[in-house]
Amino acid sequence: MRVGLVLFITAVLLAIGGCAGDTAVAHGRNAALDSVDLVSMTDDMAMKIVASPAVQRAIAAEGKLKVVVEPVENQMTGEVLPRGPAQAFTGRLRVLLSQHARDQFTWVMNRDAWHYLRRRELEIDPGPSPDVIQPRYALTAKFSSLTNEDSKRRSSYYLCIYELTDLQHRDILWSDKYEVKKTALKTFLD
Repeated sequence: MRVGLVLFITAVLLAIGGCAGDTAVAHGRNAALDSVDLVSMTDDMAMKIVASPAVQRAIAAEGKLKVVVEPVENQMTGEVLPRGPAQAFTGRLRVLLSQHARDQFTWVMNRDAWHYLRRRELEIDPGPSPDVIQPRYALTAKFSSLTNEDSKRRSSYYLCIYELTDLQHRDILWSDKYEVKKTALKTFLD
């Protein structure tokens, strides 16, 4: 009886978090991606990238993977994803991997971040020029959406695809997705 209850609770939690491979469904005041999605999505992607047999084979063959992280590419239909949130959805994944798999990845500063620090003329050295250090892999994400709206509700489906790409061979070493459907009633939107 106790084992059955544990299995049931685990299945419910996975379904709510979108980790079971099915599309999570959320209802409420807003149909946009939010902080709950940020946490669920990046937790899920961090676990999946570390568990990937292809990633583990590459680490066994090469040692720590040199990875640069890019902000999310916004391919959503009607949503604006400012630079801060676009960096948060890949940046949090990098932080999780830095904390929990620090012996598996070396993080190379993004070229734009390096130039930003250089322009600020701080009294710190931003490190070697981006032309000197070449990452072998890029961690990227593309967010797409489909939105339906009528007089009573707005419903949005999000597909968020993460990829770890081998830049030398242009092969995708690892890829996975996070899906969520959100519905907001118009009375909440007005």
